[in-house]
Amino acid sequence: MKINMKVAFILAVILHLVILGVLLVRVSLSKPSKPDMGQGDIMHATFVPPAKGNPNGKASAKKQAPAPVVEEPDTKQEQLQKQQEAKRELEKRIEEQKIQEQKIQKQQEEAKKLALKKAEEKKKLEEKKKLEEQKKKLEEEKKKLEEEKKKLEEKKKLEEQKKLEEKKKLEEKKKLEEKKKAEAEAKKKAEEAAKKKAEAEAKAKAQAEAKAKAEADSLEDDILGTADGDEANGQGLGSGGGGGEAGYGDKVRGLIEQNWRIDPSMNGKKVVVTIKIGSNGLVSDESCQGDEKVCKSALDAIRLVGMFPAPPATCPECSNIKISMTPKL
Repeated sequence: MKINMKVAFILAVILHLVILGVLLVRVSLSKPSKPDMGQGDIMHATFVPPAKGNPNGKASAKKQAPAPVVEEPDTKQEQLQKQQEAKRELEKRIEEQKIQEQKIQKQQEEAKKLALKKAEEKKKLEEKKKLEEQKKKLEEEKKKLEEEKKKLEEKKKLEEQKKLEEKKKLEEKKKLEEKKKAEAEAKKKAEEAAKKKAEAEAKAKAQAEAKAKAEADSLEDDILGTADGDEANGQGLGSGGGGGEAGYGDKVRGLIEQNWRIDPSMNGKKVVVTIKIGSNGLVSDESCQGDEKVCKSALDAIRLVGMFPAPPATCPECSNIKISMTPKL
């Protein structure tokens, strides 16, 4: 745009110079010729004062009046004025053109500045908008990440809490099982100890009674008696027999009866017990035929006795004794 303005200015100056040259040429061509005296054009007369000594004002005949002088128009001065006027007019027009061009250039520069300013403002607004969008996007992504992080933390917390609860339950279950086991073991040990104690006490008692009875029997007459129990009359627990020596069989039965624990459900249920006793009085084998519950009770009683009196040396059959026993309440 600045280049076009300069070109226009130069063209305007050249145009004005051409116009000025044309005017000068026209003035030169239109220069007036000298006036023709015979045509009676404008005459410039000169006043001549009257001659001295002639009151009437009549000139002396001897003196002739000078010829009238005709002045030519001052064309050079007029041309110069016209040239100056044309020059001033040209300069004025050039100045006006220059001012107009400067004004246009200023307006164009202002318009350009305004356009640049608007463009910068638009660019700034676009950049600002872009930055705001980026900021908004980053904030949304940050918010999304925070929410995901929060969810993961909550999930992790729930899983840890669940694990802790499961661990606690397992520990409590283990403790309960251990407690039950300990209680069961303690109970079992207590029962075993009580059983062993009872067995020991019963054994000691049976041994003491057997010893006392053996000692008492040794003082008796060598004649052995017969069994007092009679199944027909229903007295006692049953009849003893077998082995030849009825008296020894009664001793064995008596020891079993002392340790026999019976209840009303066993009443009247007959069983047959077979015992094998060694020379040291210990039972090496026992068996029972009949009601299962009554048999179990009778065999338990035999185990509680533990040691019986030694079979008589004169009675080899006394090592194998078969006793018929019937609980009666």
